[in-house]
Amino acid sequence: MSQMTATPRLSPRPTRSRAPSRPSLHIVHSAPTVTAHVGYAVLLGGLIIAGLLTMLMLNMARAEGSFVLSDLRAENSALHAEQVTLETEIAELSSPATLARKAESLGMVASPSTATLRLSDNSVFGVAALVDGKKTFTVDLPGASTAEADPQPGE
Repeated sequence: MSQMTATPRLSPRPTRSRAPSRPSLHIVHSAPTVTAHVGYAVLLGGLIIAGLLTMLMLNMARAEGSFVLSDLRAENSALHAEQVTLETEIAELSSPATLARKAESLGMVASPSTATLRLSDNSVFGVAALVDGKKTFTVDLPGASTAEADPQPGE
């Protein structure tokens, strides 16, 4: 026989198969609420409300100004009508016919001629004729000269 040596036969050692390790588990709470944007939303809402209130106030002031303007235009129209009426009345009262009637009611008579007075040097131009009337009155001022005593201009 041969020289054979006996070698022990090693059987493969049963190896433990490693299963993949499981991740560690932990408790998950509900989804987190976002609180950082609430303040921003409140600020924007406040700005929008303030802008709308400002627009409302400006619109009310504009409407009030419109009513005031309407009232002022109506008052201006009434005052203009009153002014036209008063100007017509003044024109009527200062007409020569009205002044002549009032002068006659006071006892004055019309002069057939006129004389012009220049007050800067107290000179008289023209000669006033005597008035033929039942009532005559003259006013004599001290220091005033008569028309006959003064020489005519150009004489």
